[in-house]
Amino acid sequence: MNKVKLKLFLLLTPLLKTKYQMTEKRFKYVLIAILSIVFIAVINKPIEIYPDSEGYLNMEIYRSAGYPIFLWILKQISGSYLNLVTIVVQAAIGLIAIYLFISRLKRLLNLHSFWYLLLSMVMVVPYVYNHQIANNYLSEALTYPLYLLVVISFLESLITGEVKKLWIAWPILMVLMITRSQFLFMVPAALLIILWLAYNQKKTKSYLWIGLAFFILPVLTSLMDKTYHQLKHGHFVNTPWTGIHLIAPAFYVADEEDYQLYDSDEERDFFKSIFTKLYSNHLNVNHLNEDGQRDATEFYIRHYSAIANATIYDSGKELVGIQLSEDQKFIALDQLTKKMALPLVLNNFKSWFKLYIKNSVSAFGSAKHAAIYIILLLVGLVGLFKKGQNDYKVMSLLVLLTLGNVALVAIGMHAIKRFTFYNDWVLFLILFILIDAYSKPIKSSL
Repeated sequence: MNKVKLKLFLLLTPLLKTKYQMTEKRFKYVLIAILSIVFIAVINKPIEIYPDSEGYLNMEIYRSAGYPIFLWILKQISGSYLNLVTIVVQAAIGLIAIYLFISRLKRLLNLHSFWYLLLSMVMVVPYVYNHQIANNYLSEALTYPLYLLVVISFLESLITGEVKKLWIAWPILMVLMITRSQFLFMVPAALLIILWLAYNQKKTKSYLWIGLAFFILPVLTSLMDKTYHQLKHGHFVNTPWTGIHLIAPAFYVADEEDYQLYDSDEERDFFKSIFTKLYSNHLNVNHLNEDGQRDATEFYIRHYSAIANATIYDSGKELVGIQLSEDQKFIALDQLTKKMALPLVLNNFKSWFKLYIKNSVSAFGSAKHAAIYIILLLVGLVGLFKKGQNDYKVMSLLVLLTLGNVALVAIGMHAIKRFTFYNDWVLFLILFILIDAYSKPIKSSL
């Protein structure tokens, strides 16, 4: 291991010497060149259509407002070239966001330019590999760049103490949450930043209005979501899919007699019907039937769509009333499942919580990888309170956001990469910060 470390330092030392420092102008040229190469590669690939794409393109009621409106605007300006225009615009938005993120981060942290260029290469990976988010009709194409812009604004505010950075982040986060409610976890993160700044600067009144703005943001986005559905679908409701997410893991760990939790015939009949289908298809934790299957959480993750979409949704929408329209079925099913979820979770809390924890851990790949983030958070927080250095501020906030995202996603959905890739670059940035800090004694001795 020591030999490996020595070789690593011998490789990196020439890059980190002062005489190899780039001018700001040259750094921007190289960064733009990297992003331009990625842009050319992206626009030369065709667009992909996924099962979820139809809901966005047709502005279905079960899709939040942000991305469908974005695609509607593109349709108005693209004509028959929607696919090409979508790829170009989505790639441009994403790569511009990465450019802004890297440029603004470089003003906050005193790292060698090499690390920022390397970080940019890590951050463009979702555009060229695996997800290829600019080349499909999925909301990640919009949420990834928006998320990066909110994060860098949070970092700027935390490091510089400027409240105006939070005001810049506020409307971007509003659009982000309207596009995907998954990012609700960023609201408490913003409030923590505000509390930290108010405490350190002893200026509580200065942060009162921005604190109130973030506090009411979930209510405001909910109102905007309902208004969109009223205008588009004629129903003043939030996007009706939350209940299915909440009740899916609860149904997976439920027992057959749990119908007794409910008082109304509608709820009892719904539970019995859905549970029977899950039981017959071996999609309940008590009735698994797969050769060699030992890990109930892995089974849940792999069969989530069969549990939530193919069973609770497909069967559930017919149970709530065949006389209803499709939109009304969505709404009725969402209202019923949200009402039924909490009693079912509480009655099977031990099993549900075990599933939740393991689902969260799986988002990191393994318990060892999850432990790394926990350790980094502890190190960051200790350093933050003892030394208050910018490196510790960045580490603490980014790891907190990473854990917060997973914690919220795992409540109802399977914590797969589609929902967690937003922070894949975080560990790399922390590693670059640590290597850069460790390399400075080397530079001073040369």
